[in-house]
Amino acid sequence: MPPVTKPELRKTIRERLVTLSFEARAEKSAAICRAVSQTPEWQQARTVGFFSPLPEEPDVNLLWTMPGERVVCYPRVDGEHLLFLRVPNRETLVESGRWNLLEPLHSDEFLVLPLEIDLFLIPGVAFTTDGHRMGRGKGFYDRLLSRTGLRAALFGICFAEQLVSGLPREPHDRPVDRVFAA
Repeated sequence: MPPVTKPELRKTIRERLVTLSFEARAEKSAAICRAVSQTPEWQQARTVGFFSPLPEEPDVNLLWTMPGERVVCYPRVDGEHLLFLRVPNRETLVESGRWNLLEPLHSDEFLVLPLEIDLFLIPGVAFTTDGHRMGRGKGFYDRLLSRTGLRAALFGICFAEQLVSGLPREPHDRPVDRVFAA
């Protein structure tokens, strides 16, 4: 019988991910980035919201090297919310926050409103193939995705080991448009 609570499912997924070698993670991350880069949403996006991956998450940074002119934004945790800031290059990201993620330095001049973003790359602990998502448990992306007027395409990014047949759902959960897994 599959896990029924979010904490049990998070534990099960972490156990699956620990078996992936560094090489397998790199290969799978590259395959995910290639698949994303071939979509019309990516090719047409002028502003993309990235995420800084935890060690157990796919590395989306290869997308920086894909052809095309676009504004790249990364989130910065601000209390209970995510602020997205324009990042001119990856070298401007600094390790900060309670999870030691790479984040942009806060500067109002680089602030990008979520409503201005064309495509969000969304991490998660687990996804269903039809786009339902379970996050890390703090609700940052749930709050972001529940904003009225958000027009961005929402791409869930995960390893195939994070795909599940069903997830516990809550009223505030919003599915992503597509899930990319390898």
